[in-house]
Amino acid sequence: MAKKIMMIAAMLMSSQVMASPTERWYSDIQVKQGAELFKQNCATCHGQNAEATPNWKQTDANGHYPPPPLNGTAHAWHHDLDLLRRTIREGGIELGGVMQPFKDKLSSGDIDRVIAYFQSKWPDELYQKWAGQFEVTALPSLTDVETALSNSLTRFLRQRLGNVEIGAPQKTAIEGLWQVSLKNGTVYLMEGGKYALIGEVINLESGQKLGQ
Repeated sequence: MAKKIMMIAAMLMSSQVMASPTERWYSDIQVKQGAELFKQNCATCHGQNAEATPNWKQTDANGHYPPPPLNGTAHAWHHDLDLLRRTIREGGIELGGVMQPFKDKLSSGDIDRVIAYFQSKWPDELYQKWAGQFEVTALPSLTDVETALSNSLTRFLRQRLGNVEIGAPQKTAIEGLWQVSLKNGTVYLMEGGKYALIGEVINLESGQKLGQ
């Protein structure tokens, strides 16, 4: 399964093209997902719409600058994509700031979605200037890989159940075991979706049911 996903990702990466001046590297889906992630993790400091606070250019009592806006009105557009990712992942403390790292809260895909959201606030002229400065390439959407994985895992299940609505497979703490929500319950898939376990999975050591 892992080999299959790596092959899908490799095909997507091989199809990269240089983004045109008006084309953005992210998809509408990434922006939509990023909006919720930004609201949950970033809005408290950077503002609900990435606008920050009116006095973000003034230092506080400790001599620190408040979190800057990310909507294109501050210096975020001076940084390339890798630096934006690294700053979110590792925080800004090493650079003299106070921002905490999010590597334990956000996956690499989530970080890309957050960046997609606040870059969607940038006017085309500013985005073009940023893209031209850093020669940004059109990156493949992680959604494509996730969709391919979901379809691969649930292929046999869909064949058996017909038109029944099936949720996206979620990886469990057990190696090789995926959880899929149905309308009236849960199914666990094994061997890349070849086998289905219907019922409850219980940790016999702790007595806890999987998913609790």
